[in-house]
Amino acid sequence: MKFPKYWAKSIQSVQQPDGQPYLLVIWQWSDVSREEAQGKADDRVKEVEQKVRAGEQLNRYGYGERPLREEIRQGVANNAGNEVAIVTRNLYGALVLNAANAMFIDIDFSDKGASAGGGFRWGLGKRAPSQEDQHVERITAWASRYPDLGIRIYRTFGGLRCLITNQTFDPGRSDTLDILRACESDPLYVRLCQAQACFRARLTPKPWRCNMATPPSRYPWDNAAVEIQYRQWEQRYEQAGRSYAVCKLVKQLGPQEIHPDVAPILALHDRLTGVGDQRPLA
Repeated sequence: MKFPKYWAKSIQSVQQPDGQPYLLVIWQWSDVSREEAQGKADDRVKEVEQKVRAGEQLNRYGYGERPLREEIRQGVANNAGNEVAIVTRNLYGALVLNAANAMFIDIDFSDKGASAGGGFRWGLGKRAPSQEDQHVERITAWASRYPDLGIRIYRTFGGLRCLITNQTFDPGRSDTLDILRACESDPLYVRLCQAQACFRARLTPKPWRCNMATPPSRYPWDNAAVEIQYRQWEQRYEQAGRSYAVCKLVKQLGPQEIHPDVAPILALHDRLTGVGDQRPLA
């Protein structure tokens, strides 16, 4: 799992060859110290400054091409005391479960009819299959070819989430990618799993779905005052989020036993997402 402990930024104003000003904001990271991260950021901003002055095209980071800049909130250990997951707070303030080897499969519905709800009725009182019905049917058909896999299928606000409960997987292996693609997992999610060397599952609602604005700032904070402002937002968000769930269990397939590395992840996931609650999804 690639979540650096320390981040630092370096800011530099530079002129392009045509005389136009250009503001560089460079973030770098380290697992050793903030000082090391700052040194890397200072060195990197000098490199980029030279490229801007020379009129070179900058190589911007794409999705999943650098570690995620997220605050680590807690670790999750198995019975042997080994860390198997961490919980982080993402860009828009939601808690996210990052699992080293417990495979979460994220499936997005198309925009039309994506929000939580059933299918519609058509012709002689029959019910047209909803996107949920169609995707669950496809996953069930796929899982029938792998009866040794235990799979929990959850409904989320905009799609489905699956968790394989009795086996663990390496996020970077080709057979892992085959499973994600066979289940029509979101391509951006697949790329992120590879880049971060983990599987991800959101644990708390998206702020705008519970009538909250997005956070006023982003980790790491520039100073204590900015962090205090963020923590105040965080408290309001957590209060608003109590009225919503993130997912509900739709179906369970295959063997019932739980892998020891998956057990604490499953327990935390189902508790924080409100799986058994009768709250609206967000």
